[in-house]
Amino acid sequence: MSWFSDRLFFGRLRTGPTVLLPAEASHPVLLEMLRLVDPGACSDGDDIMVTGVRVTAGVELAEPELRKLNIDGEKRLWAHRIVSDGPLPVNGFDRGLAEGIAYRLGGWSMTRGLMSDPAEDDHRGPIAYLGEMPSPEEMASLLRRHLRPADSVKQSWQQAGPAELDDGVVHLIREDLQMYGGADILVSAVHENEIPPAVYAVMPYATQLVKVDVRPFEDADGTTLLSGDEAMLQTGAVALAIVESFRGQATDGWGFQISEPGDLLPGGYRDPAEDPDLTEEPDITDDSAAEV
Repeated sequence: MSWFSDRLFFGRLRTGPTVLLPAEASHPVLLEMLRLVDPGACSDGDDIMVTGVRVTAGVELAEPELRKLNIDGEKRLWAHRIVSDGPLPVNGFDRGLAEGIAYRLGGWSMTRGLMSDPAEDDHRGPIAYLGEMPSPEEMASLLRRHLRPADSVKQSWQQAGPAELDDGVVHLIREDLQMYGGADILVSAVHENEIPPAVYAVMPYATQLVKVDVRPFEDADGTTLLSGDEAMLQTGAVALAIVESFRGQATDGWGFQISEPGDLLPGGYRDPAEDPDLTEEPDITDDSAAEV
């Protein structure tokens, strides 16, 4: 427990992100889950390498250590550091990875000594990545089958630009942006040069993709009709319909691949060894990938 020794607490606690989990995650389970964010994730001793970032083996923290971290109400947690093996990851990949792990395993993320709950993040997904921008006609036709129809152009659309309502779907088309909406869901598509590892694995020759954000519609006064688990399930269903129709890949907001809407729910990761519907065994070839 040297890296969580007394001299590292508070002012000297490492500034990079750390995952805090309420239950111990075995090495095979953690590796299997991390292959959702990077199919090339592999074991390195007791640690796991993910796109140049090291996820260290879990260390148990008991009440004395938790008190020093000002964490009340927990008797013990398991901590995993997220450490870059080279230059710091671009665009906060290490922090996003920590939050994604914590979200899927029902834990917390700590960065610079501050603890946060990723389940409270408003940008946790989903995102659809496509090889090409669908035509407005194709996208509107698809969304009419999956969105509750809008009956008017709300004020927030008027602030974004000259939006039009056509057969239940509001749309705003510009050279660099396409936006569509129904009564309670907003879909926006832009070109994107940054390709998440999970997407790059299925589109290895792409230098630019189309990033399609699917999120609850929020009017200018902050009103939303979808929230919580319902919002995740409904937006997830729309994102998956988009990638199925236009041959893409869907992830959550942290880059973890999703295959069904339930993958977007907090604490929703299922251990393949314990779920009869997930019979594929983890592909672990390194002898060091034993349970922690």
